[in-house]
Amino acid sequence: MKQKKYTLAALLSALMILGGMTACGDSSTPSGSAQKPADSESITEETSAADESTESEAETSAAEKEGKKSGKEESSSKTEKNSKAEKDSKASADSKDSKEESSKESSESKTDAKQESKSENKTESKSDSGTQNPEQKTQTPENIDDPDDEDDEDKVKPTKYIYLQDTTAQYSGEGITVKDGLITIGKGGTYEISGTLSNGQILITTDKKKVKLHLNGASITNKAGSAINCQNAKKLTINSLPGTVNYLEDGGVHDEDKGTVFSEDTVQIKGEGELNIKANYAHGIQSDDDIVINGGTLNIEAAKSCLHSNDGIEINAGVNYCLGGTNGIKTDGFINITGGSSVFIGGVREEKGAIYCDGSLSVTGGSFWAIGNTCTTPDASLTTANVIGLMFANSQPAGSLVNVTSGNNGIFTMTSPNNYKYVVYSGPELLLNAEYAVNYGGSTDGSGDHYVYFGGTYTPDKDGGTFTAGNPVTFYTIQ
Repeated sequence: MKQKKYTLAALLSALMILGGMTACGDSSTPSGSAQKPADSESITEETSAADESTESEAETSAAEKEGKKSGKEESSSKTEKNSKAEKDSKASADSKDSKEESSKESSESKTDAKQESKSENKTESKSDSGTQNPEQKTQTPENIDDPDDEDDEDKVKPTKYIYLQDTTAQYSGEGITVKDGLITIGKGGTYEISGTLSNGQILITTDKKKVKLHLNGASITNKAGSAINCQNAKKLTINSLPGTVNYLEDGGVHDEDKGTVFSEDTVQIKGEGELNIKANYAHGIQSDDDIVINGGTLNIEAAKSCLHSNDGIEINAGVNYCLGGTNGIKTDGFINITGGSSVFIGGVREEKGAIYCDGSLSVTGGSFWAIGNTCTTPDASLTTANVIGLMFANSQPAGSLVNVTSGNNGIFTMTSPNNYKYVVYSGPELLLNAEYAVNYGGSTDGSGDHYVYFGGTYTPDKDGGTFTAGNPVTFYTIQ
């Protein structure tokens, strides 16, 4: 009995010790322990359940910590993103402000530049207008047939004045210098020239600016070069003012500027006055570009060609007389005759002619008389005006008349101071399919002007036969 009580007591004691150990969180069973009774197993299951609950709480606590950590990280990530977004937004705003400021500065800069440009233009205009001679009346040139009217120098700047005085000159306006007989124009613009220069030159050296010379009773003679020498200008215009007679003459040897008027650029002749040119050395007007005749009365006598250009010659208006020692007019390019009334006379050399061009000759208007040893035939595909040409098999002596009629209508009578073989004429009275009669030699009592005769009675000497002009351009050979 004692033995059983002792055994039970020992068992209870062991359970209490085990329960205390379990309460301390140690659920392990010592190695070598005896088989647990049923009560012990029940306590162990309860302890195990408690341990699982403790582990579950620990896991829950860990999960909560992890969740809080994750929440903090997510919150931190959101904060960083928000911070980055705020930075980007701020940067974008700064960039926009910078662009707006830059645009504003650019706009202000452009406005300032425009205001400065306007101020400069006003200042320059004021300065130029202050140089004008109040006693002189500015002549406004006619702008008929001038393709450059839109930027006409006369419309933006006042006229400047040059008063020629024997071997020197007085002047009013900027861009002019005078040294002995050399008068240099260094700025674009319009210059009115009057008086007499007995030995000197007008030299033009602008930086590709247009220069217009208004001749108001001007006489310029150079004994050792060109009268007008344009070395650098966008365009040179020579305008003979209404009611004036002007004179230009060269002299000496001047191979680099072979003309009484010489220009590296286009030369335009216009006006309502008269311009007389004497070329003792070579050409009357020589241009390395084009020559354009737009009006006025132009009389040229030249040792070589009266008009000579490298590019082209265009005659649109004016009363023009060209007596050449070699060719009447010559170009390496084209010749267009659209208007005016012109006489072209070639020289004495066999190979030289009244009109010579390497390119095409087109005739669409006006009237002209051409006589010489040769003459370029107009291009039929480009010519719309009627043209007739006479080709003599034998040279005709200087002064010998040639006369053309159509029925009872006199077409023309003319001669040349030189021997000739070709006579070419174009005028509005010529008709297609009309018959023309040719006579030569003989005499006339009509009035002559530059070897062309008008009115009076022509008395024939030799019969040259008849021909019909069935095409706009018709050439007829006289045996």
